[in-house]
Amino acid sequence: MNAITVEASEVERLAVRRVVGRAARPGEVTVRVTAISLNRGEVKRALTETPSGTTPGWDFAGVVEATGGAPGAPSIGARVVGLLPVGSWAERVHAPVDFIAPVPDDVTDAQAASLPVAGLTALHALRKGGLLLGRKVLVTGATGGVGQFAVQLAAASGAAVFAHVRREEQRPQVEGASTGGVIVGETLEAARAHGPYDFILDSVGGSALSAALTMLRRGGTCVTVGVTEGALVSFDSSVFLRTSGATLSGLVLGDDIAATSPASEGLALLLRLIERGVLKPSIGMEASWREVGAVARQLVNRAFGGKAVLHITSA
Repeated sequence: MNAITVEASEVERLAVRRVVGRAARPGEVTVRVTAISLNRGEVKRALTETPSGTTPGWDFAGVVEATGGAPGAPSIGARVVGLLPVGSWAERVHAPVDFIAPVPDDVTDAQAASLPVAGLTALHALRKGGLLLGRKVLVTGATGGVGQFAVQLAAASGAAVFAHVRREEQRPQVEGASTGGVIVGETLEAARAHGPYDFILDSVGGSALSAALTMLRRGGTCVTVGVTEGALVSFDSSVFLRTSGATLSGLVLGDDIAATSPASEGLALLLRLIERGVLKPSIGMEASWREVGAVARQLVNRAFGGKAVLHITSA
């Protein structure tokens, strides 16, 4: 079959190549992939450190070709969306039934493919904040995949949501769902005047996380899910200590899924919200998977906001 593989000899480092796929294991559902989405973290690793010959990829949408005898598997021919730890950027994948969910007729392949890692990360992170109705929520990195889903989900939960963006031209990407307002500033310090916050979702790390830890209300929660600015953080611990009961929590999606609920349940919820018009995936780029190298570079360089979706084409 064809798959996107890491090719160190290629200028773009990613290319569609013929590969030998593995056989399905008992209980795995076989899916013919129609669309994939790219996440900045996996793309950065593919462009810098993933060994040649590897097929990367987390998110996929497609059509069930075989059920593998898995109890509760969707029927053959059903449209599904799912995620894998690695290897989803291929014409065909095998996935456990707990990692896929049926796609409603009114949801497109592109919308479905944009969901798994970004949507589930936002969902699991927000759940750590408890009941958000009437609470003040701050989302950093709000124009990214996780950020845009988080802003919409928090707003749907009844929160007053503040979205932080670095540049004024990014405002329209999050303005509609930001029930508290859009905060524009090169650093997160611009958000201090609107705090303190009951819940902060940080996907940036570095100075943003440093500032976030001093903007929490008593008993507030900060969940960090990314380090796009940097992994090292320094902050005023005396301010954090005086914020009685404040907590900082890290989230690794795979670990949180294993400890809480199957990915299939979260995906089914997100798909229902799209079907009802509550959740609207922001897709900044759609292209053929043959253009993966160029699209990956644009994603890493933040040439567009929202998700990048690639359609699997035979030509």
